[in-house]
Amino acid sequence: MPYIALQSAVALAPAMAKGAAESGRPVPRMVTVVHAAVDRPGRHAYRLAFAAAHVHLAGPHYCDMLRRAGLRVHHSRPGLGARALVDSGVFLYGTPGSIAAQLAEFDRAGVDEVVVNVAGVYSEHGRPDAVRDLQEILAACREARN
Repeated sequence: MPYIALQSAVALAPAMAKGAAESGRPVPRMVTVVHAAVDRPGRHAYRLAFAAAHVHLAGPHYCDMLRRAGLRVHHSRPGLGARALVDSGVFLYGTPGSIAAQLAEFDRAGVDEVVVNVAGVYSEHGRPDAVRDLQEILAACREARN
């Protein structure tokens, strides 16, 4: 599991449980947003990642977070940051089945809710393509659970 969001979830779950127990409160829900796109002809993963996250990748605070997690990024080079998101697996790109398999890892890591964000597809290819990707990814998730 090379991607950072999953590694962070694995590390956060015990700390959240400990903090909740110490304060006598229930463990808060853990939610993560995962950018994803289905690999299709005419698409480029780096371009989709840039379309989805370029505003964040231009933010020093966001890049600082990614650097602390091990990515080589700098806010002055959001294009290279988009490459880092794809290459590290933070931005999921592949078949609906491969994306579903990677999303299932979040459930096993204790994440309560995963928001699948297809904003890159929406920005580059429009609403119908974004909806199609989301439908196919969610169908693959359902199929994997059965």
